[in-house]
Amino acid sequence: MYIIVVGGGMVGYGLALELQVLPDHEVTIIERDHNQASKLRDELGEMVVNGDGSEVSFLEQVGAGRADLLIAVTADDGANLVTCQVAKHRFNVPRTIARVNDPHNEELFIRLGIDTTVSASQAVMAQIETTLPEHTVVPLMKLKKHGLTVVDLHLQHGAPADGRAIRDLELPIGTLISLVVGDGGAVVPNDGTVLHSGDEVIAVIPIDAEESMHELITGHPVAV
Repeated sequence: MYIIVVGGGMVGYGLALELQVLPDHEVTIIERDHNQASKLRDELGEMVVNGDGSEVSFLEQVGAGRADLLIAVTADDGANLVTCQVAKHRFNVPRTIARVNDPHNEELFIRLGIDTTVSASQAVMAQIETTLPEHTVVPLMKLKKHGLTVVDLHLQHGAPADGRAIRDLELPIGTLISLVVGDGGAVVPNDGTVLHSGDEVIAVIPIDAEESMHELITGHPVAV
């Protein structure tokens, strides 16, 4: 897999360290600032190039036409958006991921066809929410292009789902329960898997089904 990372700041640098050790992966890091690019190149080698990742001609030089994934993680939302759009519409890159520094821009990114957005503030909030007992439905990742969200569900005692098999639950259409973590550890569930209070359930659900899932695992409607 060929991956292009645009932005050589702390986020791009961290990604480079993680990606370069993966087998059968080729990674290019694009950094616009000459001094920063030189520092990264001294440490990471030829995978780092100096240039503007939002320019068509430069992306062509680094082989965007054969890229499988482009990740734009600069501190400039506008640059990240343009870079991903150029990658998708000029070079037909199958998947693009954009860092969103201002959460208010996320909806625009989705409307303009960016496959996945990553918001640092939302990621931190999700980590905080997983430690708070009152948060029983914690969004982990929104796949707005497909109308879905990945959620972490904390099953409460006496809830409609407590003590029942997955096949017997009235789940929202399009729901996929992918992992159940309980006293016995983590299991990939099937239709016969019985859920118990205290279980942590990772599921993919329609975005508009969060309220019904909340009631299913708590027994209470979402407080207004």
